[in-house]
Amino acid sequence: MYLNSRGINKIWLPLAVTAALLFLYSAVLSKLVFDWWNDDNYSHGLIVPFVIAYIVWHASGQLSRLPSRPRGFIGGSMIAIAALMLLGGTLASVLVAQRLSLVIMAAGVIVYFSGFSVLRRLTVPFVLFLLSIPIPQIIFNKIAFPLQILASKAAGYGIDILNIPVTRKGNLIEIPFRGTAELISLEVVEACSGIRSLMTLITLALILGYFTRRRDDLRRNDSIGWSADADKLRTLLLMAASVPVALLTNAARVMATGVLAYYQGRESIEGLWHDLSASLVFVSALLMLLGINAILTRLLPADFGRSSSLFKDEGYVAEVPQRSTLKAATLLASLLLCGVFVNWFQYRGETAVERRQLKEMPGRLGTWEQRNDDIRFDPDTESVLKASDYVMRDYYGPGKRINLYIGYYASQRTGATYHSPLSCLPGTGWELTDPELMDISTPGGNSFSVNRYIVKQGEHSEYLLYWYQGRGRTFASEYEDKLYTSLDSVTRRRSDGGMVRIMTPIGKDPQRSLSAAVELAAHVAENINEFVPD
Repeated sequence: MYLNSRGINKIWLPLAVTAALLFLYSAVLSKLVFDWWNDDNYSHGLIVPFVIAYIVWHASGQLSRLPSRPRGFIGGSMIAIAALMLLGGTLASVLVAQRLSLVIMAAGVIVYFSGFSVLRRLTVPFVLFLLSIPIPQIIFNKIAFPLQILASKAAGYGIDILNIPVTRKGNLIEIPFRGTAELISLEVVEACSGIRSLMTLITLALILGYFTRRRDDLRRNDSIGWSADADKLRTLLLMAASVPVALLTNAARVMATGVLAYYQGRESIEGLWHDLSASLVFVSALLMLLGINAILTRLLPADFGRSSSLFKDEGYVAEVPQRSTLKAATLLASLLLCGVFVNWFQYRGETAVERRQLKEMPGRLGTWEQRNDDIRFDPDTESVLKASDYVMRDYYGPGKRINLYIGYYASQRTGATYHSPLSCLPGTGWELTDPELMDISTPGGNSFSVNRYIVKQGEHSEYLLYWYQGRGRTFASEYEDKLYTSLDSVTRRRSDGGMVRIMTPIGKDPQRSLSAAVELAAHVAENINEFVPD
């Protein structure tokens, strides 16, 4: 009795494997859908499964006729690698490893049962799914901020051409309201940088290129592959064109907002205009992609090049080997066993630690004293920070004022993590210069390393000190902290931690200002363990 009999092979085996994979990746998929629903940068992910399902369903007949040559060893190796990535990503709280393992796992299962001919024909669905996986926050911030600066520069240049007074500070654009002394500040945030529409446009470019293939492909019902190199090249060029299209349309949006603010004032650019301009930008970008696609279709002849091996069949019709019950059952049992462990670990939670709220941080640290109430962010900023607890306040000493911020995250398993000042401060108009690594000694005799920068906003300059702290460790390097957070998640069932930032004006005596910041940092490190526990 073999599992490759007609009924089982076509119905029960795919259903059983799909059920096992859904069980194995239930936590990963639920978090992924949650991110698609809540993160506007990847909301296009909500339609991707339906597009993939349509592509596969529409080509199911052709897929069933493809030559099948199972590669048990290669497929099994891919499955094992994916399982290790899932286990490691779950233990170490690395979301991107968990999600990428799903891609490798699905590819491995296809190779295990059907070989590479089927996998090659499913390249487009796999790429679509990859484009819907959120980029890790630490990488996203590195991409988003340069795009914010680029969009603000382009918008500032365009506004200046129209002879409207404009001043740019980082990603902040300042424009006067015509005829008044009011100065309107426009912040080019992530949503206006192009990063949000960029991810969606690249995905739509692939879908557009795929569904506008040459008629010969559609006439042959070649609904899951490409027979013409011209179509492949056109789609790749279309995806590449999404980058300048996203940047151009978003810069135009910022420019139009600035012009409107100059003539009509602050009220005119809030509410309806903000939402309407976002929709107009997306529609404009989509129309530009349609136009580029039409031009590329005319420029690239149908006989351009020859079809590459990416979507070619293997050139033979191999005999379908007998798949024993033991072989398929072993795979299913392995997936279920791995799923039991992964789900147990995922839902068992983390070790609870006792700590005090950061608002209870002493109002007096050494010679430094808090005189005003704590500073709170607006709800929108808090939703971006996603901190479990935070405190921001000013401390005063002999002729100096020092700003302290501490952000604490009870768990970083679900992707919420601290934002590096290297990403956040430039977004509010600060320029970071003169980086240096400093060692600081606490009153108790311990020492730790911090990052020191000089940050400038126009003529105003301040010293910036910051470091990462959690679970009894302090790091200046964000990447080193991430590594140990992953290790502690495995060995201690903890991924909590925080970031400490100290800023003070440089003033006329830079050395005194730096010494003051170092002194407060030492006292903060001495007292922080009750609030960011070891």
